[in-house]
Amino acid sequence: THLEAFAAQRRHVHFTPSLGQLRYLSLAQASAVVVGNSSSGLIEAPALGVPTVNIGERQRNRLRAPSVIDCANTRAAIGAALQQALGADMRAVAARRENPYGNPGAALKIVRILADVELDGILLKRFHDWPEPT
Repeated sequence: THLEAFAAQRRHVHFTPSLGQLRYLSLAQASAVVVGNSSSGLIEAPALGVPTVNIGERQRNRLRAPSVIDCANTRAAIGAALQQALGADMRAVAARRENPYGNPGAALKIVRILADVELDGILLKRFHDWPEPT
């Protein structure tokens, strides 16, 4: 493939078809910036405190964190977005880990809230069980 050929010609580039979830998240967290057009740049990278350069229109109309920089699919636009992402200001924004998709612990918060909610009488529609056939 083109990616394999690109990697083969460069000493510091490695091609791996799939890292798996744990390796990918570990590598993303250790990265200076996530670059591409994957939803991972909008969801996981902000949660990890890593800026994202989101290239092109694939993720159009999706929620994004302040640490996501959208750019066109041109060398100049990607270069400018990378410079911005690697700057001290954007590193500080990413470090806040703001994520419009929520923060860790949402399930626990939901359980705590529901544990204190009175559920009797909230149904508008009533259900009736039929007797078991004999």
